[in-house]
Amino acid sequence: MPSVLLIRPLCEGEEPEFAEPLGIERLAGYLLAHGVKDVAVFDRRLYAEERRAGITNENAPGFYDDIKTRYAQGAGPEVIGLSLMTSSDVPDARRIISRLRSLWPQAVFCAGGVYVTTSPQEAAQVLPLGVQLIHGEGEASLLAFALHGALQARESEPALTSPNEWAVPYRPYPERYARLGCAVNMQTSRGCSGACTFCATPQLPDALRRWQPRDLELVAQEVQTAAQRLSEQWLLPIFNMVDDDFGPLERLEAFAELLTERQITVAFACEMRLASLASQKDLAVRLHNLKNAGLTRVFFGVESVNPQTLQTWHKPSRPLDELPQVLAAFREAQITVQPGYILWHKGQTLEEARKEVAYLHTLGIYSHRAALSRLIVFDGCALAQGNRDIGGFERMDEDAEQFYRSFSANTADLTHAWTQAAIKEPYVAAQAHLTGDTTQLEQVRETLRSINERSYTAFMGEGNSLEGSGA
Repeated sequence: MPSVLLIRPLCEGEEPEFAEPLGIERLAGYLLAHGVKDVAVFDRRLYAEERRAGITNENAPGFYDDIKTRYAQGAGPEVIGLSLMTSSDVPDARRIISRLRSLWPQAVFCAGGVYVTTSPQEAAQVLPLGVQLIHGEGEASLLAFALHGALQARESEPALTSPNEWAVPYRPYPERYARLGCAVNMQTSRGCSGACTFCATPQLPDALRRWQPRDLELVAQEVQTAAQRLSEQWLLPIFNMVDDDFGPLERLEAFAELLTERQITVAFACEMRLASLASQKDLAVRLHNLKNAGLTRVFFGVESVNPQTLQTWHKPSRPLDELPQVLAAFREAQITVQPGYILWHKGQTLEEARKEVAYLHTLGIYSHRAALSRLIVFDGCALAQGNRDIGGFERMDEDAEQFYRSFSANTADLTHAWTQAAIKEPYVAAQAHLTGDTTQLEQVRETLRSINERSYTAFMGEGNSLEGSGA
């Protein structure tokens, strides 16, 4: 069987929060579980993050050095696969392919991921010739190559595994991510029942888009295995469920019950839909029980408090009526809420933006990030169809654009300080839950509170300029 090298390239645009590349780790685990004995995973972003954090320096072995060392005693990888989330991954992917082709010209190169699946024609044009494209999941396609010497044809429908067939991810160096404050990524479902026009998921083939849960017994077993491995390396068992939608509140409660029954002590975060939390009876009590089982943070997309905007994006507005009660229940249970928000977009006026910001502040969920949040036209989303702003910000009217640029420039120091604190907050919240020491968490939250108040003052015009004032 061939040796397989799987790579995540650098992102050279608006990049998401740094985390483990679960997609290629799960793919590697699947190949290993089905008899492919030589599989390697390399994350180019990991090397960049370690350099940025000061863990390594320019004298330490780099990404290409470690790859060459990995294959120094053999003929090199026969299959090299790259995972691309958006078009921002393309420039580095091209560099990687060029560099590795010079080392191993006989290797077969392939590319997959959300970008390739949702924008196959564009991907075929911008990636080097000879790179084979894989739509959907790569498990069956790469395994077919290992067994038969041919990748799945790019025109065919994606071959899928059931969520219950997902193998345990192959995680070669979890301690490196832990040192950077990363939780262990887990996936408990596939797809999302939403139809938001700014998201690429609704444009995926139905088999990938449709929400499909994984058996929670399997999830709990995987968490238990990973937690044991972390404890053996003196690392805290902190997890992040990276589903587009974990599912209804009842499913989250069933998962928490399994953790309690198996005496699995972890801290974890998940993503849900506001609609799954709205109008729930005894929500504060139920959330308190979830906190006891390890739930420390929940992300849900508010996106806008303007019902008309939500309707434009095909996102239900009814749950907004329950937003204040939902937020109050989370505060009572002492679980952090991370609300998604898109303030700036086509049609947004400065007057309306100020009204929305004032309401967010009243709700207690205004943040500097929300004030800067702007709709990005991602590859493959419905908004990208016929839109000239693909891969960039959606254009606004002159007044809104001028304010956005001025506010961004004048609060640059705040943006940097907020980002640094916000990156730490989920991890230190989980850390505090597991250790009982809340000192660092309180410090981080006070930093965020102070920054958000200064940002709000500047946004609402109660201050002139924060430029050069420090954070």
